[in-house]
Amino acid sequence: MNLIIWPTYLDSRKSRSEGRRVPLEYAVESPTASEILRAARKLQLEASMESDRAYPPSWWESSGRVVVEYNGKKSELLPKIARLVRSSRKR
Repeated sequence: MNLIIWPTYLDSRKSRSEGRRVPLEYAVESPTASEILRAARKLQLEASMESDRAYPPSWWESSGRVVVEYNGKKSELLPKIARLVRSSRKR
């Protein structure tokens, strides 16, 4: 199953009502679609990036999105990706 992951889902600057889907402890400031793509590939997932897309509630921001082939729940995958993005920034 294809899952769409928007950078907003992992953005610590966004509230839950603005689209963040992970707890603040996992969220990162201004994640990029390319960071999410690298994290998904690090998890051995088939992933592709669509850089010309914008998150519908904030259509004026062309943030891009990542399409991931994953058969589990999105709510299980997002914290894993968020942790990898966070750890890659600490290096």
